[in-house]
Amino acid sequence: MITAVTGGTGFIGNHLVRSLLSDGETLRLLVRSPKRPDWLKESYTETVRVDLLDPSALKRALAGCHRLYHLAAYARNWAPEDRVFYRVNVEGFRNILEAALSAGLERVVYVSSSVVSGPSGSVPATEDSNRDHIPYFTAYEASKALSEKIIPEYLKQGLEIVIGRPTRVYGPGLISEANSVTRLIKYYLKYRFCPVLNRGQERGNYVYVEDVVAGLKLLMSRGQPGQAYFLGDENISLAGFYDLLEEVSGRRTLRLAIPPSLALALARLKGWKARNLGIYPLITEGWVRTFLHNWEVSINKAKSELGYQPRGLRAGLEATCEWLGYKIRTK
Repeated sequence: MITAVTGGTGFIGNHLVRSLLSDGETLRLLVRSPKRPDWLKESYTETVRVDLLDPSALKRALAGCHRLYHLAAYARNWAPEDRVFYRVNVEGFRNILEAALSAGLERVVYVSSSVVSGPSGSVPATEDSNRDHIPYFTAYEASKALSEKIIPEYLKQGLEIVIGRPTRVYGPGLISEANSVTRLIKYYLKYRFCPVLNRGQERGNYVYVEDVVAGLKLLMSRGQPGQAYFLGDENISLAGFYDLLEEVSGRRTLRLAIPPSLALALARLKGWKARNLGIYPLITEGWVRTFLHNWEVSINKAKSELGYQPRGLRAGLEATCEWLGYKIRTK
């Protein structure tokens, strides 16, 4: 049995591939770059260079496979045109579903995002929450939400698709936009400095990367077709997150309070530079507005239906601090 994986060289995908290999699975990685990552060079994993926007190549790449984890996405802060998000995250997703249907795959696990459900307000969001009256803050959010809307037509054709919605993922791995929470942790530990938007009062959900991987594997084995599952862990404010990080690491740091008006002004300046000078922005107005809302979620559905059991934020932060080379404070 061959399991296909897209996005296998990314932050979450890297951990997923390693875990599947340790389980003895036969894998076929669908990748954009022909360069084989160093950690894969010693394995017998098959890699196929393919573009999500090439339907015929995707059909050839999935021939002989039995199931698919689809993690590949355009998940950056910004693109010169919003159309990029839709081409990769929506059109590319449709292309791979067509290829999966053509190849007769048994099941697809699709990695979406918790942001599609919208801000949580005063109570944690559930998988049934919707944001009909709340506009999307970024093209990424909008594209991931739209991608989920095309799933029902493929369910009707007999393709089993289960949706995983990770929250704010952190842990060991490439420090990039996909692993921005770990980047914040690294800056906190190394420079003893951290920015805090709006006094850090808004709440979000944080989850350790290996718990997301465990959840994705549970989706493949136990998830109900057509159903979405939040793969998260603890809900906590950003200020509370830093409080726990301080407690775990024993390192106090300077917290720079940034008012929303200043953050939005800075984001607009970054956006102007990106559009006119080609300087990639580390922050955008849409993402600032995103972090001015609560994004709490309930993971009860994943716990009750899948047996999903994340390790807790303290344990995840301890593991991340150790990976970054910092001793943790024992209780």
